[in-house]
Amino acid sequence: MARARSHRGWPTMTIGIIGTGHMGGMLAALLAETSGERILVFNRTREKATLVAQRHPHISVARDLSEMAEVCDTVLICTRAADGEQVVRDIGPQLVPRALLLTTISTADLAAWQRITPAVPVKMVPSLTQWVKSGAILVVYPDGADRETKRRVEQLLRPIGRPFPIADEQVRVASDLTSCGPAFWARLCSAWAHAAASTGALRPAEAAEFIRDTAVGFARLLEAGWSFDEVLDAICVPGGVTEAGLEAFAGAEEWFADLHRRTARFARGHPPETPPGN
Repeated sequence: MARARSHRGWPTMTIGIIGTGHMGGMLAALLAETSGERILVFNRTREKATLVAQRHPHISVARDLSEMAEVCDTVLICTRAADGEQVVRDIGPQLVPRALLLTTISTADLAAWQRITPAVPVKMVPSLTQWVKSGAILVVYPDGADRETKRRVEQLLRPIGRPFPIADEQVRVASDLTSCGPAFWARLCSAWAHAAASTGALRPAEAAEFIRDTAVGFARLLEAGWSFDEVLDAICVPGGVTEAGLEAFAGAEEWFADLHRRTARFARGHPPETPPGN
């Protein structure tokens, strides 16, 4: 790879991140901490990039996209989909053939990007759980990606989560479970806390604390190897109160089937369905 020289005294390997919103800012902070590499960030609004650069001494602000193409061996495009298409046309042709071009744009057409850039384009779907260096990071490789490319991607991402290769057609549903998942879990827990408090037996803060502690303990059971069915079997005594409570979950599969239908419809560019009567 033609990057043997250093740039301004920086290490010979530099990671560039274009777009410093929630996802790009998170990845910049985490990779600055875990990769050991210099992180170069760029945003159309320079002030936003500067705020991210202030988080860690290994993060600096790029002068422009050309500087990023010149010094970066790995580039992450973390912009909105419409902006990302223009960014890849601007920077893609300038990248070297062995460079990695990662993107968080779930709708990115990797085959089309391969026609624009000699770099290797890879799609990734991170999650908020990466802030605690946990959870899955979905990864979609282009056709023909070699073993070395996959090794480099997984080496970069493994310190902040679990890289999980999937096919492009799996992205939408898998993203519901991983990237969108923390929001869905938070909404369920919030609704449960409000319902518990509405009984009058607990204050809202108490209900939220009990649910939070139970969620943490449940996650640790799963980390210890328990399956969902094993948890149910261990708690649900026939004829007991848990079994009675589980009757409220009748039709739960349909709730989640509707969730996946709604996100798929939105991803195809259709607005959410309007409830009857509205």
